[in-house]
Amino acid sequence: MPVAPLRIIADENMPGLGMFEGLGQVVRLPGREICRQQLLEADVLLVRSVTKVNKALLEATPVRFVGSATIGTDHIDLPWLEQSAIHFAHAPGCNAQAVAEYVLQAVLSWLLERGNGLAGLTLGVVGYGNVGSRVASFFRALGVTVLCCDPPRQRCGDALEGGWHSLEQVLACDVVSLHVPLIRSGPDSTFHLLGMRQLSTMSAEQLLLNTCRGAVIDNQALQTLPPEVLPQLVLDVWEAEPQVSAELFSRVRCGTPHIAGYSIEGKWRGSWMVCQALAQWCGHQSVPPEPQAQATSYSAAIATVSDLFDLLVSRYRMEDDHNALQASLSEVQPALAFDRLRKNYPDRHELDGTRVSGAIAPQWQPLLSLLGVSG
Repeated sequence: MPVAPLRIIADENMPGLGMFEGLGQVVRLPGREICRQQLLEADVLLVRSVTKVNKALLEATPVRFVGSATIGTDHIDLPWLEQSAIHFAHAPGCNAQAVAEYVLQAVLSWLLERGNGLAGLTLGVVGYGNVGSRVASFFRALGVTVLCCDPPRQRCGDALEGGWHSLEQVLACDVVSLHVPLIRSGPDSTFHLLGMRQLSTMSAEQLLLNTCRGAVIDNQALQTLPPEVLPQLVLDVWEAEPQVSAELFSRVRCGTPHIAGYSIEGKWRGSWMVCQALAQWCGHQSVPPEPQAQATSYSAAIATVSDLFDLLVSRYRMEDDHNALQASLSEVQPALAFDRLRKNYPDRHELDGTRVSGAIAPQWQPLLSLLGVSG
């Protein structure tokens, strides 16, 4: 293990890189352009989700610590890192709150457009980790019936109130939300977990959301099935990112550029978690404090589903991201535009720390507590 100061190469899109400067010299580079030559004099590599970290990138470099300020690890060759004695740290759960708020807003928007309330609604959650469990807790707080599918956890004997359900049962719910890691092989493969056969069992009366990894749904199948039998689609992730099919985008209810978890708090929390792990790895005693919620006020009352939706969009409007991605598809190089939308993403805050001065109906209080909203 090298002694400080460390030589650190970092994805320039990673927020809070200043907190690493107490551990060494930080060189910021575009994530997709980080190459082996740039790592020949580096001890540490810090990335987000766009840098493929594997033997080709790291072999014969002095890098001995890789940190990813994200929840997913499908861009990391974990077996090779372990075999090469390279320490790895990431940030599971860092953006769970932001993603859950995104899903909540998407579902409420769909319900309001249909003129429906929450009564009788069923939600299927595929993948019950940090994000999936947070989504489930939000909707249970609203009195929604939630069915969860997570075969690995079920096999391990993890208990769940209400029990576990099969994928087929979950896909029959009014709303289906996907929250699994991308695993390309083995008994728990999630690559094309929803293919032509699974999608064909769904209908246009349902809502399907994917905020985990694009390839969990066969995107070609989404383009092949007749639009009138497809479920309503909310896609934040795309199988060929940063390329987004204009034809597929034309079929979605809402499409965004892989930003469901892109809150200021979520991104800073991810960087902070990696910084904690790096400090521990190199024996550094002083680390920055965990980022705190931003206090703000909200003056309207919260009495209806519409009021709850208005509270959510007071902090973040999904529609703005949909419109930005739609506009980018007409550019000469839409893939570069996709990355630019992520790199230059505007500040967006979670609801935690919001104080409501208007009247709050009792039925919304359990959810507001989970959101960190007080009256």
